[in-house]
Amino acid sequence: MKRDKNIKSYTAAEPKARRAQSRTDLDQFDAQTDAELERLVAEDEDERGLRADWTRAKLVLPQAKQ
Repeated sequence: MKRDKNIKSYTAAEPKARRAQSRTDLDQFDAQTDAELERLVAEDEDERGLRADWTRAKLVLPQAKQ
């Protein structure tokens, strides 16, 4: 089988170690209210004016493998 140079292999401990190095303060993120999140989105220039329309959203589940 030809080896693909884009495929990476990790031990079980390596992804956990990389997550531990994250500088994201998840406690601060979890403490944010919906109103605070809406305010942050409104202040973001890339998101300004965009409103999600969930009225036509559909749940699409993948088919089971045979």
